[in-house]
Amino acid sequence: MSDELASANAQRGSILLDQGRYPEAESYFREALSQDPNDPETLARLALCELNQRRAPAAMETIRRAIGFAPDAAHLHALKAFIEVELGKPAEALKSAGAALELDPECDDAFVAQAAAYIHRREWAKAETAARAALDINPDHGGAANQLAHALRLQNRLHESGDQIAYMLAQDPEDADTHVAAGWTALQRGQREDAEKHFLEALRLEAGNEGAREGLKEAFRAKSPIYRAYLNYCFFMQRFTEGKQWLVIIGLLVVVKFANAVLGPYGWIVSGLYMLFVLWVHVARPVGNFQLVFDRAARHALGRGETLEAWVCGGGVIAGILLCLTGILSGLAAPLVIGATLVAAAFPFAYTFTNRSNGKWLFGAVGAFVVAVGFASAGPLLVGQKPPEVVTGLVGVALLAVIACTWLCNVGALNSRR
Repeated sequence: MSDELASANAQRGSILLDQGRYPEAESYFREALSQDPNDPETLARLALCELNQRRAPAAMETIRRAIGFAPDAAHLHALKAFIEVELGKPAEALKSAGAALELDPECDDAFVAQAAAYIHRREWAKAETAARAALDINPDHGGAANQLAHALRLQNRLHESGDQIAYMLAQDPEDADTHVAAGWTALQRGQREDAEKHFLEALRLEAGNEGAREGLKEAFRAKSPIYRAYLNYCFFMQRFTEGKQWLVIIGLLVVVKFANAVLGPYGWIVSGLYMLFVLWVHVARPVGNFQLVFDRAARHALGRGETLEAWVCGGGVIAGILLCLTGILSGLAAPLVIGATLVAAAFPFAYTFTNRSNGKWLFGAVGAFVVAVGFASAGPLLVGQKPPEVVTGLVGVALLAVIACTWLCNVGALNSRR
């Protein structure tokens, strides 16, 4: 009787899982496991529920239990690989996907997990190969088709990506993930309004789709021509691995140095433009979020961390610039120092509130240090006194810390928005 009840609960949970009703499905799977705690398939479905509710650590514990009861089940190792990608462990994900393929060379989910891991590692060509391998096994695999479209877009092969998405939409116009892929491709092509439509359609089909929510926010921010320029820079840089991105950054610095040597007294113009570009890259997102805060429709798309980032960083940049201008025009030092402090602190804080790695504590500490030093310097100026020498000495340290943050943010282990 208990076996029949467990089976009935598992079936109800599977139906709810297919409908995307993850909390309800999870309750049925847990009920089934209370009658049969050793069923690997029910454990796997429970892990899927946990993964789709952004509880990857719990999903990992669950799938490990499932594999313990069925170590030769290839699809369980493939699911473990997906969870490891979500946990930001692509190397481990590739090992798990490889284990799945050793057990079953025709496991399409294992190839899709490989593609996801390669995308996480910015190895777009390998991701494309893995996605195509999955489609060779199962031409109707929606996840593989979406990974392929994604890999093509990230290689800037927009025409091929568009063709792939058009085919996918013709096959299934109600697939939320396909509309997300279509939205990102449209956004990269500069078709902002089309991108917005696809993201909204994806959210209509699946209200909790994270990719659609992120894409919609980018589409909203891209209403600003200045933000669109930043977005185009991001699309350009995403083609490269982390190592090659460092080469691009260093290469730009070398070009600026060369231009300074060639142009002589006019070299400061190139240096100034380069500095504005570098600084804007770091605060463009928070400033873009600050614009969304005042958009009645778009602000609901912001998460708590993004709202904090908008007010602290974006608001800090705007208020800081206004205070700097006030100080320059009035000849008063205090507003100039406070304004410069707000702008400087925005750089480390830009990698604090939406950063999911432990690097957020480092950037947050630097931001707090900059604010403390800046206001300690401005306090005496407000009453017509000079700041203490120890505070003046710390200003240089704070500036060096801010500069260091603009480089450290390029280290993946310190800055993750996944």
